[in-house]
Amino acid sequence: MLKVVVAASVLTLSTIATAGPTMRFGLTGAVDDQGAPGKYEVGPLVALGLRAGPFVGEVEWAYLSFFDPDTTDGGVHRLGVSLRADVLRTYGTHCLFRGGCTRAQSLWLEAGAGERFGQWQLDAAHIAPASSHQPEAHVGIGVEIDNEIQPMRNGFQLGLRFAVAPRGSDPDSACRGTGGCMSTSTVDNGNHGGYDASVLLEWMFLFGTGD
Repeated sequence: MLKVVVAASVLTLSTIATAGPTMRFGLTGAVDDQGAPGKYEVGPLVALGLRAGPFVGEVEWAYLSFFDPDTTDGGVHRLGVSLRADVLRTYGTHCLFRGGCTRAQSLWLEAGAGERFGQWQLDAAHIAPASSHQPEAHVGIGVEIDNEIQPMRNGFQLGLRFAVAPRGSDPDSACRGTGGCMSTSTVDNGNHGGYDASVLLEWMFLFGTGD
């Protein structure tokens, strides 16, 4: 899956090679994640990309277990790519004391894919997900408020991300210790295989080239 992510990022960024660079950083946290029951899933998110008009292609990294170290070695991280597009954009028309004349607001949608690395330690004998490498696909929606749009586009974003990932069904990969062992799938909902869904909230600062 990592090779797919890398290839997709190269393809996405090559299609907008004439665009300008952008950067986002902030926090992401799970409102609900079936793959991390009972865990405090919050951490920093950093994304680098290129903008071409209303479209932005990005490579992103998130440290999902930054505030919950109860994981296997190395913590839980996510590496992925996204394509985001402004679907509605309005511009400020009133200046205040000769300032705030380049403001704008946007509604954006995004889609992407990635891979999670690491596993959550549920208790002394169980970990989740079943594999330490878990592919993921997502869609997202959010709003952006810019306090400057020329020559740079700077502001902040608030968004929701909806993701799905295969749960896995290997009981041995979801056990630790010498005690009784039960698969993570059984811990979650009694089913082997299938998919885990998650909803994450993102609060990001945005810096980059203008419209």
